[in-house]
Amino acid sequence: MGNPSRFEITEIFMAKAGKNGWDRCFHGTIRRETDADGNPIVIGKIKVNDGYIIARARNQWELGEELDEMVLMVLDKGLHQDSDVSIRIFGSAYNLN
Repeated sequence: MGNPSRFEITEIFMAKAGKNGWDRCFHGTIRRETDADGNPIVIGKIKVNDGYIIARARNQWELGEELDEMVLMVLDKGLHQDSDVSIRIFGSAYNLN
């Protein structure tokens, strides 16, 4: 094996408002990792308006469904509107809602 690559591969991922929300789409990234038991997991982070939604699932199809539902919750149900409960992680505020 040679030197490790200086390139990092990033996968672009999309979430939309619910199953048919193609007119309200947002893009972000996903990372593929393994959990403590060696099972594959996919973690997605997508910017929606002024905040982020983050989810974890066993595969990209489950992740897509979770992120689609979260976009719908942000846009139509007011998720992220209550900024009273948050914590700072590495200098950024994260809502705990």
